[in-house]
Amino acid sequence: MKLLDAIAKANELRPNTIRDEFKAQWVRELECEVAEMIGAEMPVFDYPKDTELLMPAPHEYIYVYRLCAMIDQANEDTSLYANDMTVANNAFVAACAWWRRGHTPPDVKRIRGLWD
Repeated sequence: MKLLDAIAKANELRPNTIRDEFKAQWVRELECEVAEMIGAEMPVFDYPKDTELLMPAPHEYIYVYRLCAMIDQANEDTSLYANDMTVANNAFVAACAWWRRGHTPPDVKRIRGLWD
């Protein structure tokens, strides 16, 4: 997913008057978390340049979920914010687990049953 796609999808789900520069900053903050988790360098964010985000499908919607939550927080809709942040956090945890399963080498000793 690209940065501008994530912002556009969040704008469709949560119509708002918040400038896209703020939303790009919120995505950048999440992208820092993703980069740290996967051990990648932080990509350069030069808004309004359309940057490819690090988390691939099927977990690319973590950006949209987080944006929706942040829009709700900015609009002071605390009940919707709480629900959206729960969804965003659960999606991020699932994305982290998915990434680790596919990108962490197996522990050969545990597979063979050797505990020493």
